Amino acid sequence: MSVARRVITPQEQIAEVPEKIFLFRSCTGSMEYPGTENAIKEVLKILGVEIVSDPDQSCCAGYILTCSGFTPEPALAVTARNLGMVEQRYGLDTYVFCNGCYAYIRELAHVLHTHPDYMKQANDLISQWGYKYEEKTKILHVQELYYLLLDKIKEKVVRPLTGLRVAAHYGCHYLAQQYNILDEGDLPTFHEEIYEALGATPVFYKHRRMCCGYAVGRGFTHKESVVQPQLSKKFDSAKEDGVELMTTTCPGCNVALDREQPNLNKRGFGPYDIPVIDLGQLIALALGVPLWKLGFNANTTPMDGILTKLGLEKGEIGDE
Repeated sequence: MSVARRVITPQEQIAEVPEKIFLFRSCTGSMEYPGTENAIKEVLKILGVEIVSDPDQSCCAGYILTCSGFTPEPALAVTARNLGMVEQRYGLDTYVFCNGCYAYIRELAHVLHTHPDYMKQANDLISQWGYKYEEKTKILHVQELYYLLLDKIKEKVVRPLTGLRVAAHYGCHYLAQQYNILDEGDLPTFHEEIYEALGATPVFYKHRRMCCGYAVGRGFTHKESVVQPQLSKKFDSAKEDGVELMTTTCPGCNVALDREQPNLNKRGFGPYDIPVIDLGQLIALALGVPLWKLGFNANTTPMDGILTKLGLEKGEIGDE
């Protein structure tokens, strides 16, 4: 790791703006909200950063490990294989757009780094497919690149989000990291700075730091009777403060916060109708990316009211 501190600047995290990055695809993001991945690609294209990905990349494996689907050794080997592939084929840093992938890959890479026996075991296993992990690729989150390029993003805005009250859900897996993150976990503000650059109004609602409670593990580790009241508190807080739109940087959180609103309404909470999208989709919207590329039709809680407020309609920009 570059600096042994909890909070660092984006310049310390990313020494210089990369010309090209490897984008680590998210299982949940790509399946549940494909517009998220597409939005990130469109945003970075506008910002002059080339993206590569590889069909040989697998799931990060951390989620299955967390749910005790297998012992740590397979997840360590999967991590070594994915990162070794990036190193050998592309020689690039690895950027993720899922807080879960970010936390799991970093932690598993840390275990490999600090336990030579595990590193040897993983590399011995993946060598049969021609891979070797040598710790050359740095693991980063695309939100860190957005923040580094904040001034450039502001220059590229063609659809100002004027009057739109937007709130952040940062997600536990990023802010709970022990070192090398962009903001303190108690009162982070860098998402709100991005909102302001896009012309939107940030809303600091009371329970903005409250966990989504579900992630993609809700079927394994949480009961609805426990988690739904937790979510209702978060949405009540957002509703009271006039939040019109919420963003995440984690597809698992997006599933919880978007998909669960109708279920909450059916159980007598709410009612809630706050759309939830990825931060990359919000930036793409402001940078003028055609709506049909942003995948808002995958939302359970529709974006129609937001688009109307901004003077846009789903079909207005075309469905080609």
